[in-house]
Amino acid sequence: MNKLSKEKRSQLILVALLAVGAMAGLWFCLISYQQGRLQVAARQIKDTQKEIEKTQKVVREAGLIDAELKETAQKLAAVELDMPSGDLYSWFISRFKQFNVPSYHVDIPQLSQPLVGEVTILSGFPYNQATVSVAGTAFFWDLGKFLADFENRFPYARIQNLALEPGPGAGNPEERERLSFRMEIVILLKPNNL
Repeated sequence: MNKLSKEKRSQLILVALLAVGAMAGLWFCLISYQQGRLQVAARQIKDTQKEIEKTQKVVREAGLIDAELKETAQKLAAVELDMPSGDLYSWFISRFKQFNVPSYHVDIPQLSQPLVGEVTILSGFPYNQATVSVAGTAFFWDLGKFLADFENRFPYARIQNLALEPGPGAGNPEERERLSFRMEIVILLKPNNL
């Protein structure tokens, strides 16, 4: 190879540097920009595929959800059939007599008249509520068992404002363990059952 003059060598180096600079500029301006756009497009494709899979899953499970809805509606209808209707006070008395079997050892001599009104917990709830004040005496264990079984037996009822005090049986050693209690029982009512 012939020796190049200093001027031609400088020009050749300058052309080589310009060529490398032009390629680097093309890389950073065009190719890396397109790669970034491709990554964004790939993320959007993955997100869209996830949404499609979710939608397909919902479509596949629509029959199952519909069956569960029908089953739940039947359970609700069965519970609503057991809800109080007619004379509420006599309904409460008869249900307490049926439910409060002697094995509970819970004396409930006081039941107030039911107070009917709107549901206080949730606004716009499609049911009304009846509140009955109850007072009586029981041993702690028996009362706890009675309350748990009561709320399990009547899913539309709940106990609130339970107050416990020492019982009146000071003379008899067994009766010293007895508690006096006061509570409110709130029961849901269908609006058309009033």
